[in-house]
Amino acid sequence: MARRIGPEIYQIQQCIDKPVMDAEFRDRDEPPTWYDPDRSIHVCNNAYLVKGERTLLYDTVSPGARDLLLSELEELVGEDGLDYVVPSHPEAPHAGNTNAILRAYPDAELLSSAYGRGEELYYLDRGRKVEVGDTVDLGGYVVEFVEAAFPDTAFHIWMKERESGALFTADWMGSLHVEGECLRFNDELDVPVTAERIIEMQARALRWLQYCDPEAVYRAIDALIEDHDPQILAPAHGVVIREDAVEHLELSKTVVEMITTGGRLAELK
Repeated sequence: MARRIGPEIYQIQQCIDKPVMDAEFRDRDEPPTWYDPDRSIHVCNNAYLVKGERTLLYDTVSPGARDLLLSELEELVGEDGLDYVVPSHPEAPHAGNTNAILRAYPDAELLSSAYGRGEELYYLDRGRKVEVGDTVDLGGYVVEFVEAAFPDTAFHIWMKERESGALFTADWMGSLHVEGECLRFNDELDVPVTAERIIEMQARALRWLQYCDPEAVYRAIDALIEDHDPQILAPAHGVVIREDAVEHLELSKTVVEMITTGGRLAELK
């Protein structure tokens, strides 16, 4: 089922068991504090529906969860249908169900990033191009497209919803969770998200971080906080953070420091 994360904003989650990670964590001399050997590790893909007088879906989860996504959408939008679909960037967990959604909702409009090269695989070059600063009025809610502070493709675009202060960060602020934590918020976890948990995802998903200038990344995080003052963090591959969002963005500086100094990253290679 979908989970309401804010006023008429819903999270649709695809969870994937990772037995290889289970074996890796069991073999560690010092497993992380949040890890429970009796519960399997999950990686998740999230899509988010903003529902005003009109509806917008940000990201699409991967084709392996197509039936789940379409079923959840049908329940959430009903006969009103879907008005917009926005893949953050052209990778399967983010754009893989774009065509299926547009077939199911032929009146929906595809909005895609104006930056980088269009991706023919997902037909994103056929969408209406949106740029940083562009907005969509959904009737009661307004989404604004913002610069992806930490992209792994030039095509990347992030989004925020002004009323709730939700910031949709795609690959940034990702984290693993364990069986039984699916669709839980950070404040509902037995062991809330720490740098120790975030690094397990970020060091794998954004390997370029090991080569970055950490001071430049810290400045980008500060600018992100100053420009948007997020109240909710909604990542594509992690738990939703609905309390102390700014503090968690500050926490990501610790993650970057850990990666650039090579301490934990060496174990993840």
